[in-house]
Amino acid sequence: MEDLAEFYSASARVMTRSLIRELLKLTRRANVISFAGGLPDPSTFPVDELKAITALILEREPHLALQYGPTEGDPRLREELVRWMAKDGIAATRDRVLITTGSQQGLDIIGRVFLDPGDVVVLERPSYMAALQVFRSYRVEMVGVPQDDDGLRPELLEETLAALARSGKRVKIIYVVPDFQNPSGVTLSEKRRQRVLDLAREYHTLVVEDSPYRELAFEGAPPPPLAALDGEGRVIYLSTFSKTLCPGLRIAWMAAGEDLIQQCVTAKQAMDLCCPAFTQAIAAEFCAQGHIYTRIPPITALYRRKRDVMLSALTREMPKGVTWTRPQGGLFLWVRLPEGMDTEQLLGPAVEEEGIAYVVGSGFHADGTGKNTMRLNFSYPSEENIEEGIRRLARLVKRRLPTLTPAP
Repeated sequence: MEDLAEFYSASARVMTRSLIRELLKLTRRANVISFAGGLPDPSTFPVDELKAITALILEREPHLALQYGPTEGDPRLREELVRWMAKDGIAATRDRVLITTGSQQGLDIIGRVFLDPGDVVVLERPSYMAALQVFRSYRVEMVGVPQDDDGLRPELLEETLAALARSGKRVKIIYVVPDFQNPSGVTLSEKRRQRVLDLAREYHTLVVEDSPYRELAFEGAPPPPLAALDGEGRVIYLSTFSKTLCPGLRIAWMAAGEDLIQQCVTAKQAMDLCCPAFTQAIAAEFCAQGHIYTRIPPITALYRRKRDVMLSALTREMPKGVTWTRPQGGLFLWVRLPEGMDTEQLLGPAVEEEGIAYVVGSGFHADGTGKNTMRLNFSYPSEENIEEGIRRLARLVKRRLPTLTPAP
């Protein structure tokens, strides 16, 4: 048959496959220790509770749970989410919440509603890879702003917004992952959160706050969400139960002003009509029974222990010149190799020679930089595999270090 590429849309031609999803295929090999995916530890899944709740729902309300539902989402679940967000100071109502199939759908809805080709999105550098994937598909210009150990640097954000304004470009969205950021693990300080909001007001732009990791705090609660500090309805808040309940239910949500949510409902209707009523009913009952509130401490204790194992192994095994972040929560930390090293070039030997996988840092940079960086996940592998995996990774880095960065 003839080549069909000529039929692809302009948007399809700029789409890219998820590097992480592709890597997960490689790491199914029995001998590969994977630090690549952002997977929760399966031991945290509430299997017994979900069995009981599923049976209850099928007995009590099969006519609702197995039927189509409203696009906005199950009203009971939205009420539970209003209560869930209130503990963090986010004032919402049921009509200001839209249920989505994972946070990724929320990002795509935002793209459909707000972004035209050529629009500008400002984001952290590095930033969440799948968000870059979504924004790229809408053919926008992405401008990265560097971060440090306290998150996005507001003075550089201000410089970036001012330079774009001078060139006649209006920024539509500032996109941030403020809590235990994916990929770096750093947290945006409260002072900087307020400054981001001030700059968004000054330059008349929206803020998309993507917060899937907030509950996974190891050392005290993170600063208030930007959505809690926002007094103007400028923040669109995204969150999910994938990291605190389980990803298999695909329960996530968007919270924003009522008019904005209604526009997003219209966009979602063209995508999938509604999220599965069955999984929403399960999640609503799980929350109503209080399970979502009691399960967080043991999960954070487990992940804190795994983080500590990884940090200790990095300190013990890595050669001089390699640095990494020390996240206070979440699932990831960020490793920087000496300048001149390339984690893309190292990935093949890492998998084939050492049986270890990670995600290359350039995939988290809108401009393709960050070639000497990588993201490591500590939530999924066992403590034993973390120890062994870091040993293997350090062995590879040491082997390549002299040839790529020769001594003067």
